[in-house]
Amino acid sequence: MANNSLRDFSDYVEYFCRIHKQIAHTDERKHFVRLDHQELTQSINAGLYFPVVTLEKLTISYSDTADSFGKSRYIEMLFLDKVPDAGNFRQIEDVQSRMEKLAESFIFKTRTMRRHPEWPELRTLRIHGVEINYVSNIKSLLWGVLLSFDMEMPGRECINEDDFIA
Repeated sequence: MANNSLRDFSDYVEYFCRIHKQIAHTDERKHFVRLDHQELTQSINAGLYFPVVTLEKLTISYSDTADSFGKSRYIEMLFLDKVPDAGNFRQIEDVQSRMEKLAESFIFKTRTMRRHPEWPELRTLRIHGVEINYVSNIKSLLWGVLLSFDMEMPGRECINEDDFIA
């Protein structure tokens, strides 16, 4: 996440989905969809696999303090699974519990990845304001959780002079 960009974060989430045994995302069996409604639509039509993790929302804010410049992201991610019978409340609760555990494991694993040599940029990561809400789309027979949190990383204060005419 060298540039703290959307692409960097999406790549990290996809990496998490590949290494988590319950999600098991691969190029052939998509369990992760980036922050793009068109990709979500194409993935559903092409045969999306469940459980699925989607980036739902990503908002960027900047802060300036006396000694640093910060770039913060407010992130919302959906962890969803199908329940074929909308009247099977026990199964719905089981799915929501599993999706809650997946969302928690994302937060906990991301914290431990700060020490991983493949993701050195995560060393300065701070996650706060974590919230999990249960969600459902009965029409699509999907249940799960919405994970929302703030993620702070130091911003780059370098100006690329080549971007300017004068």
